[in-house]
Amino acid sequence: MTEQQINDFKQRLITERGRILDERNAYAGQSRTATIADDFGESADYDLNDPADEGSDLYDRDRSLAAEENMDRLLAKIDRALAKIDEGTYGLSDVDGTPIPVERLDALPYALTTVEQEQSL
Repeated sequence: MTEQQINDFKQRLITERGRILDERNAYAGQSRTATIADDFGESADYDLNDPADEGSDLYDRDRSLAAEENMDRLLAKIDRALAKIDEGTYGLSDVDGTPIPVERLDALPYALTTVEQEQSL
């Protein structure tokens, strides 16, 4: 891989990292706003002990938590890919050091393994 290709991947990773951080912060802010509104009675139109409402609230909290966890996993992969660029090992699998095809990195710049290795994990 050329130095120019690595620099291009680095810029893509930095841009994607910023986008995910912005999205995560906005998502977390919405979740907190909804929780605060609920705590202060904005949703007082329904019975607070209604099982259906409690189930909906639980579902929404679980979905929010899952989305935030997914974003955290992506951020960790991006951070690892950026560290690999600094180490000089970008484009090599974390499993065994085999080259990751440029086509895979083009599609997924934060890929840390080959497709075959990913499928076996």
